[in-house]
Amino acid sequence: MKELINLSLIETVQSIKNKEISVKEVVEGYIQQLNKTKKYNMISEEMYDESLEKASEIDSKKPDDFKPLEGIPIAVKDIFCTKGNKTTASSKILSNFISPYESTVTKNLKNAGGIVICKTNMDEFAMGSASDTCYRGKVINPWTDDFSKPLTPGGSSGGSAALIAASGSCFALGTDTGGSIRQPASFCGNVGLKPTYGRCSRFGIIAFASSLDQAGPITKNVEDAAYALTYMSSW
Repeated sequence: MKELINLSLIETVQSIKNKEISVKEVVEGYIQQLNKTKKYNMISEEMYDESLEKASEIDSKKPDDFKPLEGIPIAVKDIFCTKGNKTTASSKILSNFISPYESTVTKNLKNAGGIVICKTNMDEFAMGSASDTCYRGKVINPWTDDFSKPLTPGGSSGGSAALIAASGSCFALGTDTGGSIRQPASFCGNVGLKPTYGRCSRFGIIAFASSLDQAGPITKNVEDAAYALTYMSSW
């Protein structure tokens, strides 16, 4: 078998369902990888403790009861509200904001069995194209060899795209107004999808230009993007 963190989303789903690997192993593997890649400044909030707790719950279930994304670690751009967690849009003004409700997209993914492992850094309020306007400091593209000349991951979903390039989760969420999923995915060597308008609900997403903003997945391949979108969608 491939190294765990290099499995595709589809491969991970199948391996968990077949009990070839435990959810705890998957989550721990990604946490270890994220700890190794902190220098890229991709994360705005770690949600590791609750992820491991959820993993243990899932491992006690029977495979027949597994949902389509059961145990899958997901990185979420810090513009999606997740109930009980910080949602800052990488801004100073919202740096201590705890969301009292859940975005529809993250709710759908959690209902499908997904586990939010972290929130990702981004251009402040999604206003940027290089992930260099983040309150917590700019994101660095993992393809960077020379840190005296750091490469941009693109933006505004640069943290999510960089994280997938660094093998930090099975897939990540971004938002796209005028290219903010597609551009960073391209810069980081991933697949980024901006869905058709209305396919994914905008409820619980901090707006930049609300009539244009769309939630979409950033993944390792096209098949994974289609699978992820299926369970993000409003129908």
